[in-house]
Amino acid sequence: MDASSSPDRPVPRVVITVAVAFAAIAFFWAFPLFRIVPLKGVAANTAIPAAGGVFEPAAMAAKLWSGALREAAGRAADAGVVAEAIRADPMDARRTHARSVGMGAAYYFVRGSGRVIARDRNAIRLALDGPQPAIVTLRIGPIFGNAVRDGSGLVDVNQVPGLEEFNALASELNKLVESEVLPVLREKADVGSVVTFAGCAEAPESAATGDAPLLVLIPVMAEVRG
Repeated sequence: MDASSSPDRPVPRVVITVAVAFAAIAFFWAFPLFRIVPLKGVAANTAIPAAGGVFEPAAMAAKLWSGALREAAGRAADAGVVAEAIRADPMDARRTHARSVGMGAAYYFVRGSGRVIARDRNAIRLALDGPQPAIVTLRIGPIFGNAVRDGSGLVDVNQVPGLEEFNALASELNKLVESEVLPVLREKADVGSVVTFAGCAEAPESAATGDAPLLVLIPVMAEVRG
């Protein structure tokens, strides 16, 4: 009898492997362990409402600025307390007072009052009120970055359609700082003036030495006296 027609010939191992693979594919197609959902779809379902269903960064920034941001500023951490915590232990201060965002970034949202001790074209240096005055800086030059958007904690990337819109929101908030807050500081905050403020700053990883500022803040509210 020809060997190829023998009824006892074993099924080749490759045939068994292929059959098992196809069976597994069919099973997981019918009963998947998870489903992939496009991120755009998720963002669209959780996005901040906008007029006409279209996300408008400028309109959303204006809404945050006039409402939620002002309310949040009233609850911001005390700048003097945060500054002293940074001076004592920057990493512990970050864990206790800062808001962590993304890959290692963290931001403070603080409020306080201090006397202007120096100023230049892009910054005002304040000695905060208190028995051990800490030095902080308020930026009055062009504003860049994400400190206002992320430091305030009012919105995250899952609430907007995508990363491009998220970055546009940060830019629009920075424009509002430049148009609504900085002109007052540039015009009125001279050496000796008292500034009451709220602002956001990236959390430093080490404490400043000498007379360097413990925080470099982007002000979102400011009032100048004297």
